[in-house]
Amino acid sequence: MRRGKSPKEPGLDALLTLSSKGQLVIPARLRQLLGLNPGDRLELSLEADGLLLKPHGSAKATSARDRIGCAGYLGPPIPLEQQDPALFASETRP
Repeated sequence: MRRGKSPKEPGLDALLTLSSKGQLVIPARLRQLLGLNPGDRLELSLEADGLLLKPHGSAKATSARDRIGCAGYLGPPIPLEQQDPALFASETRP
């Protein structure tokens, strides 16, 4: 795959080549989208229709508390009272 070009097949995010050492390189844009960093562990599973590769522990979160922060909000905590969309819409703005 040439740099900056998208794969032609529908549903194909990247075309990878297996090296002689059995290594694959995940393109930078996909690593960024997935939040992958050097040293991160990945799980590889054999599925009926191919291989499934996912970050290690990605399916282990079972509660909302485990998922807090997954949207990437980096600002200060906002009290629940200020999160009501109806209250926000009724505020007068300068």
